[in-house]
Amino acid sequence: MVLTSIISCDRMSLQQKGGKTMKRILYLVALGLLVGLLAGCGVSRGVSRRDQLQQLGLLNQLDLRRIEQTSGINGHYDGSFFLGSGSISGDQTLEKNLQFYWGRTADEVISTTLPYSHFRFIIDDYKLVPTIEFVFDEKWLNSAHAVYTESQKSNLNLWLSDEMVRERNLRVAVVRISQEDFENMVYSP
Repeated sequence: MVLTSIISCDRMSLQQKGGKTMKRILYLVALGLLVGLLAGCGVSRGVSRRDQLQQLGLLNQLDLRRIEQTSGINGHYDGSFFLGSGSISGDQTLEKNLQFYWGRTADEVISTTLPYSHFRFIIDDYKLVPTIEFVFDEKWLNSAHAVYTESQKSNLNLWLSDEMVRERNLRVAVVRISQEDFENMVYSP
């Protein structure tokens, strides 16, 4: 009888110890998975947009190939509806645009359109090849951002879009050009 109670007590203590050990193992496995997931997300905090756009070559003076004037309507509308009622707000302007062709290398040509009001022309008669430089908002440039994906990096117009202009992240496009090229390439309104 005494031997039976000792054996049953040993079984209970082993089961309790086994239960605690099993809980600890499950806890450690769950903690390891959580750390692994967070580490594997690929989010790199502390990387500024400036560093990433510099690597893409968007913060340098870039070769300007050609400029064309276009007319268009720029606008932005937002709205919300719920059960058939809601509101729309926005603005629309008739503003002349400039479509320009530029590139980071001699064999690359990118077409971009911006409102005329976002250009600043600097006449430099010593400039043999016209250049364009994009000036972004400093606060936006210096803010940390997750690393851009390859698809975001492949579309350089992502950073030169109407939304970037509207949100004032893209401040101005500075064109350095000779007087002769200016008269030949750009129609002044």
